[in-house]
Amino acid sequence: MVIMRCSFLFIKITLFLCYLTGYTTSDAPNFVSGFGLTFLSSAQLNPQLYEVVVSSKQVRGNQKVRIIVPTDYTTSGPSRRYPVLYLLHGSSGGAADWTTVGQAQNITSNASLITVMPNGDFYAFYTNWVIPGNSTPQNWCTYHMEQLVPWIDLNLRTVAKKQGRAIGGLSMGGYGSIHYAELYTDNFIYAASFSGALDLLDPLVQEEIINLPGTGVPFYGPFGNPSAPIGSNGFFAENTLTRAAELKNISLAIYTGGGGGEESRLRPGSYRLRDLLNVLDIPFYFDDYGNGQSIGHGCDGTHCWPCWNAALIDVLPRIMAVLQQQY
Repeated sequence: MVIMRCSFLFIKITLFLCYLTGYTTSDAPNFVSGFGLTFLSSAQLNPQLYEVVVSSKQVRGNQKVRIIVPTDYTTSGPSRRYPVLYLLHGSSGGAADWTTVGQAQNITSNASLITVMPNGDFYAFYTNWVIPGNSTPQNWCTYHMEQLVPWIDLNLRTVAKKQGRAIGGLSMGGYGSIHYAELYTDNFIYAASFSGALDLLDPLVQEEIINLPGTGVPFYGPFGNPSAPIGSNGFFAENTLTRAAELKNISLAIYTGGGGGEESRLRPGSYRLRDLLNVLDIPFYFDDYGNGQSIGHGCDGTHCWPCWNAALIDVLPRIMAVLQQQY
């Protein structure tokens, strides 16, 4: 009789463990194709970090996407949905930047938040190129906003609406975050720029863009020739200042430093957007951290990762305060 009871207890425990294992497995990300994206592969780099590879007819080549899920994602149950933070990299970067040279996983790991870090190519500038030439297709805006965003909602348990999404980015990605928030006002409730290239009409910014690849050949792909008439280049139409009025229903944060070099060239654009938002009576948070002491974490005010990590640390509670959770 004792043996039978022990056997019965063992079977119950085994079934319960199998149930838990099945439950956890079923709640782990299971990526599929959809919304114009073909799923190619995925790898779990650590318990919270995934790297997914997809392809799209809107952009050339296979595209990596890094995704950080909350610590309780696989155990919180099918009704639990999380808001999403999209983090954009800068020029010469890629999808891995925020989790290799950046500290996005350490910063967001304890937040009830899914963090998505897509590839934006070295110099794509988060736009549909005016002159793609032999590099066609280069429709990065369409890929990110009309394909990747709904694809993430399809594949992960997200709060799939404006109140459940935020976006931020550094340098070229700082431009991209504000630019995307303006063009797709129903996609995001919060947008943050860290050292963003926010004023495309600034001659210094234009000079940097057309010389970015360093080949000696003017780089006119994303926005065209800044000397061409306004109607035939994208520097005015795609400028964040041009569409600033569209930001009225989005919480905003703009970070800039007082260091030299690249930061000093981009800093005036942050101030111009700040001044225009004031004129338009649009609320925002603005932080010129100068030499970096006020924001800490090793920031020295220059165009560097310690400052962008510090900005993400500083803005994350502001983002989480407005993002919607679903239990």
